[in-house]
Amino acid sequence: YGETAYSEVRTFVVIQNKGTFSQCVPVHTYRSRGATKPGLVVQDHGMIYTAERGDDAPALEHGEAITKQPIRVNCTHVETLLPTSRINYSRAYAVEHNCKVLEIGTVAPEHIHLLQIYFEESMRFL
Repeated sequence: YGETAYSEVRTFVVIQNKGTFSQCVPVHTYRSRGATKPGLVVQDHGMIYTAERGDDAPALEHGEAITKQPIRVNCTHVETLLPTSRINYSRAYAVEHNCKVLEIGTVAPEHIHLLQIYFEESMRFL
């Protein structure tokens, strides 16, 4: 149609595979500010980080009041998450399976239950 196309790279965590799409929640750095960005509902956010088992999560940004336990991702490639990456449990997206994706890794098995609990808690209050 002669219009300029817009595209961007987004980061998501898959909550559930639904057949032709996956239910996902977004990961943002909020311009490297973490959850200190003005106007954010901090209770809807948590830290997500890439590390090896036994490694500590990065420190919270100065002034961050995140109360949820961090979610660790085991890297499967060279891609990693930035230390200011925050998962927004209150925003569910349907991501079609025909979208181009790059896998970063998988949620650590010992953190999957936290991911599910935090997602369900956030969805309950909408």
